[in-house]
Amino acid sequence: MNQRTHSWIAIRAIALLADEDKALNRRSGLVRLLKPHAGMATVGAWIPDQTDARRAGGRVDNHVLKIEPYCGKDNVERFIARKDVLLKRVGARRKLGRLVKADSSLPKTWWAQPYKGDVKKAGQHLPNRAMSMTTMMKDLLVLGSEAVDKLLPGKIDFIKYVGRKARTREEAAALYFFMLSHFLADMCMPCHCDGRKLSSYGGGIPEKQHKNKRPLHKTWEHHWAAKVGPYFEKENLLKSSGAPKPATVLKRARAVDAAVGLAFSPSVPPLAKKTDVWLDCINVCRLSFAVASIAAPPGNYPYDDPKARATFDELFNGSTGQDLLRAMDRAVLHDAVLNTAMVWRHIWGGVSAKS
Repeated sequence: MNQRTHSWIAIRAIALLADEDKALNRRSGLVRLLKPHAGMATVGAWIPDQTDARRAGGRVDNHVLKIEPYCGKDNVERFIARKDVLLKRVGARRKLGRLVKADSSLPKTWWAQPYKGDVKKAGQHLPNRAMSMTTMMKDLLVLGSEAVDKLLPGKIDFIKYVGRKARTREEAAALYFFMLSHFLADMCMPCHCDGRKLSSYGGGIPEKQHKNKRPLHKTWEHHWAAKVGPYFEKENLLKSSGAPKPATVLKRARAVDAAVGLAFSPSVPPLAKKTDVWLDCINVCRLSFAVASIAAPPGNYPYDDPKARATFDELFNGSTGQDLLRAMDRAVLHDAVLNTAMVWRHIWGGVSAKS
């Protein structure tokens, strides 16, 4: 996903949380923290893709969990996630799950096979990155400034010993939430979870041929950016002449729903019981891998064929292909927003004192 799409996802997640507040007739501290800085989402949500961010946690491997068949003999059952089990893990609200549930192209034998993330460097992959940020952000919130502390339910007794300059400002806390949204959205991108060369950014197709043979990953991201529209470019949200008001930014984010055919329920479900952010990310990545395998069936594009190639136009050709594309657009973008709101709410709830 490119800059404008990541910006929209983060802003639309704020709007979803705000809509939930309205439905429940409340003013949550989380929305009060994020909404005033909605325009800054265009910076925070895009920082992880910047070259300089690779000096920290923005390394390419942290944006993906490239899954492929597991050929090992140890712990085989661990790497099998049967369809009914996986769908139960991700819950009924995820539209990627609904898309997979309705699919009949992947047979029972596919779901009975073990698959595993191809992690090039131990510990460096998307679920680990999301989990590490989640833990760090909880620490930063309890070390929040007086303004942040007022928004966070419950008293932090030790904070009186922390110097004012050492505490986390509202702007910094919001920025970290927006940065995290980038990774939570990435796990919904099927190509980020498919180990085949055809799902790499260039799809294994020489760049000079991209005009006539449009790579799946690259073209799909441009396709979503066109749906989102230019309003969410950083130049528009960070105007030197004056940034738009937060209420206006959220309104424009909601307006994108019609262009994609999105419908959000004004409630944000919790993570499943006995599930943390790491495990939830693993499950969603596995779900996205299944979606990639529906888009590019392994019978036509084998996992073990390094020369297998598939263009965007080839996979989404004709009326059937266009119907599939629209269904996948709705599922991916809906879940990118919902996942973001779910984890944000999970973090906030985790550091809020119970009344």
